[in-house]
Amino acid sequence: MSTVITQKRGLVVDQVPFELIELKERIAAQSADIRAELEPLVDDAMEHARFRGRAMSLARDALERFRLDLVLLEFDLEATRREREALRARLE
Repeated sequence: MSTVITQKRGLVVDQVPFELIELKERIAAQSADIRAELEPLVDDAMEHARFRGRAMSLARDALERFRLDLVLLEFDLEATRREREALRARLE
């Protein structure tokens, strides 16, 4: 399933599967009764897809920040260990 991403000034705004966009276009070509019945369902499905896309994007960003924090903490721990060992060596 491919995803269409709409961008505004470099920010990702919309993540909707291409199939949903095609379905919405096909429904728009139908008669008014069919459109009235199906358009709300497709709009809901598109909104759910957008929400899932935003949630996944937030989760990816949070995971990326967590990984960076972990790397920084490991660096800090190593620096603290080196400092401790240097001070021990000076005391002996």
